[in-house]
Amino acid sequence: MSLGPVKFQAVGEETEEDEEEESLDSVKALTAKLRLQTRRPSYLEWTARVQSQAWRRAQTRPGLGGPGALCGFDSMDSALEWLRRELEGKTDASSCGPVQRSHAPSRPQREMRAQDQQLAGQLLRLRAQLHRLKVDQACHLHRELLDEAELELELEPGAGLALAPPLRHLGLTRMNISARRFTLC
Repeated sequence: MSLGPVKFQAVGEETEEDEEEESLDSVKALTAKLRLQTRRPSYLEWTARVQSQAWRRAQTRPGLGGPGALCGFDSMDSALEWLRRELEGKTDASSCGPVQRSHAPSRPQREMRAQDQQLAGQLLRLRAQLHRLKVDQACHLHRELLDEAELELELEPGAGLALAPPLRHLGLTRMNISARRFTLC
């Protein structure tokens, strides 16, 4: 008479299965405490299907469900099909057949894409206009600065001989103030 493998464990030592059960129980307790529920339509449809009277009648009459019936599905194939739709995220409450994959975007998607492209074009045009305005403003400020410097030198003929410190840090000298060109525009 053989008894098979015997597993020994120390007192107070827990197995992985016990730890998994405890963690699952703690998650269930936390969801019950926080009153969390799923709102996914496919899950709600499945729970309604499982809790319906047809499900209970199929359980009481074993001949109706057939040998392949499990968990409210007619066959393993229908259960797998439901699972595929659930995992793909393309479950629709009205769809009962296999999920049709189409690569062509629907009309609302096309309209949204066209709107996005239109907005992107507008933003690019606004960006270009803003850049142009900044360059124009910089050119205008430089012209004003040059005009002011030229006026100061013309008004003070004696002061033009000595380089004025405000003009020197700008790179302007008495000799080239009227010939100097700034090409920002």
